Amino acid sequence: MATGDQADFVRRLRQLLPDGWFPDAPGVDEDEQAPVLVGVLTGFASVFAWIWSLFDYVNDQTRLQTSTGASLDMHAADLFGEDGFPRNTDETDASYLARIQAALVAGKNTRAAIIAAVNASLGVTPTIIEPTNADDCKGYGSAASPAIGGGYGYNNGLHYGHLSGGQFFLTAVVPSSSDKTAVYAAINRTKAEGVVAWVQCTGSSALLGEFETGFNSLG
Repeated sequence: MATGDQADFVRRLRQLLPDGWFPDAPGVDEDEQAPVLVGVLTGFASVFAWIWSLFDYVNDQTRLQTSTGASLDMHAADLFGEDGFPRNTDETDASYLARIQAALVAGKNTRAAIIAAVNASLGVTPTIIEPTNADDCKGYGSAASPAIGGGYGYNNGLHYGHLSGGQFFLTAVVPSSSDKTAVYAAINRTKAEGVVAWVQCTGSSALLGEFETGFNSLG
């Protein structure tokens, strides 16, 4: 018998009955002297036990740390917006909770933060090219300060630089074309507003898509 279970409520209800109306509850190794009474009380107790368990469940759902099932998805929607941080296919509550907690304190806006967000979502490390970054695209400079400021150059992968900022190119190797949605979502949660992300998702052996910015949230 545990607090709040059916047997516990049978005991509590029996204690409320007037003394002398019914036989006392049996002791250890004693037979029950009022089985009909116990049967009636068990019916009431089963309802109370269900309500108790419901209260226990609802109390857990009021906090992210103890939420489970659909309630955990609702917390994610509250924190990141509807469909802003969806559960992966067949993902367990423990795994989903860990991702939510990590996303709440994750860095934002920087190149490193975007790489980390995509990696956390799909377990892949993307490549990012910034057209104004001289380390990515090389570029003209001076003898004293070569390759500063970016622009007008390209790297071995033929990623051309440009002096106009506010955009970057991201390439990620993903298991399937459907995983592009997860890449987009990770970028949108992390990049600064107004920055354009050009995304290319490739498979291990075949190109799944050209660089694209499919909708407003990527622009």
